[in-house]
Amino acid sequence: MNLIEENQKLKSEIEFLRKKEKEWQKKYYELLNELKKTQALLRQFLNENTPSSKLPFKYPSKEQSEKELKPRGKPLGGNGGNKKDPKNVDRIIKAKLDKRCHRCGKIILRKNIDTRLRYVYDAILKAVVIEVEEEFYPCDCGEFCIGKHPDIPQRGMIGYNLQTLFTELKFNFSGSYANISKFFDNVTNGKINFTPKAINDCISGIAEKLELSYDEIENQLKNENYAHSDETSWPVNGVLWYLWMFVTAKFVFIKIQNSRARKVLIEIFGEDYHGGIISDCYKVYDNFAEWYQKCWAHLLRKAKFESEKYPRKNIVKFYEQLKSLHKEMTDFLKENPSKDLRIEKKKEFEKKLNEITNYRHWCKEAQSIVDNRLKAYRNHWLTAIEIEGISLDNNLCERKIRGSIGWRKMLGGHRTREGAKHYAIIETHRQSWRHNGKYPYNELLNFLKNKTPCLPTQTFNFVH
Repeated sequence: MNLIEENQKLKSEIEFLRKKEKEWQKKYYELLNELKKTQALLRQFLNENTPSSKLPFKYPSKEQSEKELKPRGKPLGGNGGNKKDPKNVDRIIKAKLDKRCHRCGKIILRKNIDTRLRYVYDAILKAVVIEVEEEFYPCDCGEFCIGKHPDIPQRGMIGYNLQTLFTELKFNFSGSYANISKFFDNVTNGKINFTPKAINDCISGIAEKLELSYDEIENQLKNENYAHSDETSWPVNGVLWYLWMFVTAKFVFIKIQNSRARKVLIEIFGEDYHGGIISDCYKVYDNFAEWYQKCWAHLLRKAKFESEKYPRKNIVKFYEQLKSLHKEMTDFLKENPSKDLRIEKKKEFEKKLNEITNYRHWCKEAQSIVDNRLKAYRNHWLTAIEIEGISLDNNLCERKIRGSIGWRKMLGGHRTREGAKHYAIIETHRQSWRHNGKYPYNELLNFLKNKTPCLPTQTFNFVH
C-alpha cells in the first residue's frame, strides 16, 4: 500500500509540474511576442535615421567630461567683434553721462570725459494706412476701367509689404493664422487687425499668382542634368500623403502627393529621364534614371547604428573601414581634381570598396548591409568620383526638406488639398530663391509689385 500511495503521489506531482511547465511556456511565448512588438514599435522611433535631437540622452564618460571643461558658445560679455561696422547709419544718438558717478556719487569732471562709438541694430514694425484716390471710368463697351499704381494691389485692402510679411511669418515660423492675427493686433495696438480667414485668403491669392511660375519650374526639371531627391510623410486632412522634394542646380521643387510610388517620378520627369538621381536606397528610384549616386550618409548611419548595438561583433570593423574610405574620397573631392585623375582614382576606390564587399567573414549584421545595399546598388556608390559637381551623399536635399518638418509638427500638415498645393507652390519659390543666394522676402515683394521676373530662367510675363 505504501508503494501504491507513493506512486500515486509521484504521478500527481509529475502532472502538476507538467501543467506548470505548460503555463510557464505559454507565458514565455506571450512575453516573447510582446517583446518583439515593443522592439518593432521602438525601431520606428529609434533607428539609423533618427535625428540626433531625438536620441536618448547619454551621460558623457569621464574622459569626455574632462575634455569639455569650457562652456559652449561665445564668452560672456564678448564685444561682438565679428560683426563689421555698418556702411550706412539711419540715426545718430548721443548717450550722455549723469553728473555724478552712479556708484560712489563723485562729481564727474567734463574735461576728463571721452567718447566711443558702438552700433545698435533695431527694427520698427509700423502700421501704415494708405488712402487711395482711385480713378474709374465706365466705358461704353461695358468695361469698368480702374486706375492703377505700382505700390498698391489692384484689388483687396492688404498691401504688398503686408502680404509678404504674412507669408514670411506663416512659412518661416510655421505660425497659425490665428496667432498671426493676434500678433498684428498686438504690435500695432489694434490699428491693423485682420481675421485668420482674411490672412488665409491673402496667402492663397499669392499662391495662385505664383502657380504659373511653379508649373514652369516643373516643366524644366526634366531638362536638368541631375536631381537630389527625398520624400517624407505629410498628413492631408488626416490621411497619409507624402511631400516630395527635388533639388537641382537651379531649383528646389516640392510636390505633395497621396503616393510614394514611382508614378510621382514619371509625372515630373517623364518616363525617359536622361539625367541622374542622388538619393537613398529606396527601391522606387531603381532603373528610372540614367545614372545614380546613392547616399553614403545613410550607409554610414546604418553601419554605425548596428555597430553600437553589437559592439563585440566585426560590424564595428566594417563601419570603421567604410568610414575611412568615405573620408578618403571626401578629401579627394575637396581638391577639385581633373577628369583624368577622377577616372584613375575611381578605379582605386572601387578596388577598396570591393575588398570590403567581398570579405567572407562578416557577421550577419554586416553581411545584411553588404547584400541589401553595397551589392544591390554595386555601381551607384562612386558616381560622384567620376562626375564633377555632385556629392557622395544626399545631405543637400535632406537639409532642405528638414525645413518643412516644423510645419508638419506644429500644424499637422494640411486640412485640404488646396492648402497642400498652395504650400508646395510658395515653398518651392522660397527655397529656390534661397538656393540661388537670394532673399525670399525681397524676391516675393518684388514679384508682387511685378518689378522683376519671379525666377531668372523665366522669360514670360506675369499677369496679375
